[in-house]
Amino acid sequence: MKKWLLLLLITLSQSAIALDESELSALLELVREDRNMPGLRAAIRTVDGSITSAAVGLADKENDVDLDNGVGMPGGSTGKTFVATLTMLLVEEGLLSTDDLASKWLGNTEWFSRLPNAEEIRVKHLLSHSSGVKDYPDSLRCNVASVWRILRRGSNDFSPEELIECVLDRDPLFPVGKGFYYSDAAYLVLGRLIEAATGREYYDLLRERILDPLALHQIRPQDTERLPDITPGYASGARNLRRDGTSKYNPVSEWTGGGLVTNPTMLVEFYGALVDGRIVKEETLELMLGGEWIDPEGSRFHYGYGLFVYENPDSFGYGGMWPGYRTQVTHYRDSGMTIAVQTNRDGKVDLPSLVARIAELSSR
Repeated sequence: MKKWLLLLLITLSQSAIALDESELSALLELVREDRNMPGLRAAIRTVDGSITSAAVGLADKENDVDLDNGVGMPGGSTGKTFVATLTMLLVEEGLLSTDDLASKWLGNTEWFSRLPNAEEIRVKHLLSHSSGVKDYPDSLRCNVASVWRILRRGSNDFSPEELIECVLDRDPLFPVGKGFYYSDAAYLVLGRLIEAATGREYYDLLRERILDPLALHQIRPQDTERLPDITPGYASGARNLRRDGTSKYNPVSEWTGGGLVTNPTMLVEFYGALVDGRIVKEETLELMLGGEWIDPEGSRFHYGYGLFVYENPDSFGYGGMWPGYRTQVTHYRDSGMTIAVQTNRDGKVDLPSLVARIAELSSR
């Protein structure tokens, strides 16, 4: 770490007050420069609901456009928490049960019986990545198909069924409920299960049940190849948007694997509503934090229902990646503080450590 950055962090850590906007901006700018990010932004929500936010650097390097707090960026897998929360709302209403066999809702599809552990997978196993199902990036055939589609079609567009197809007819990684393996494909299965149980499309339900009631209007579905009002992202240093605004990596394919455009303020607002009991009941959130499988040998985290639960400190949240973007959001249970950060570059960007540092400097 550069000496002047270290000196600033020491100065801020000795401050008797929480970070204000100018202090947050100063910290972000030094981190942005030190880690060579085009733009970097953050939002802090305190237990009383007040939010401090800041954005530094550029949204668009080629056109010299400054980054602000409102413009969108794909949030990657942070969208899985929305999928899980919607699922638990349906559980509260009695439309679903976490103990429902997935076959109850998907058994009549052409592909379900070919899913590893098909007859034993329950809703809770899809929620907690404990189904034993692999993920589609593990498939050489799917990776080759992705490259081919980019070269021939200009976009690696896949339907959910095409991505689920990549994990079919495989041996399960472990018996149902006896391990953890992160699988976007399992969340695509969960998305189809939600739609089968409700007879509604996932994005429509999400708007009606969560986004509109909470006025989270800057969170938008990735339901078109040309996403309006987003920053370019820089994947391995290269701009990920073409001149016509379409993405080199089709954002539609992510769907219930993430599939949401967001910003840090919207993320901390959502987590605030989640912990305040304004979406699901308190006991439902505790179920989400508990999950289904915890490593008996111990670990610094476990995965609940759509949430990573960190054992030290006592916090939970999510990290998201989409080519050209990184996002991290964490809620600290002891202080009631939620922090989200986002940048428009990928690669080795340690956002969790930045969130932890902001939390440390913001604590009174």
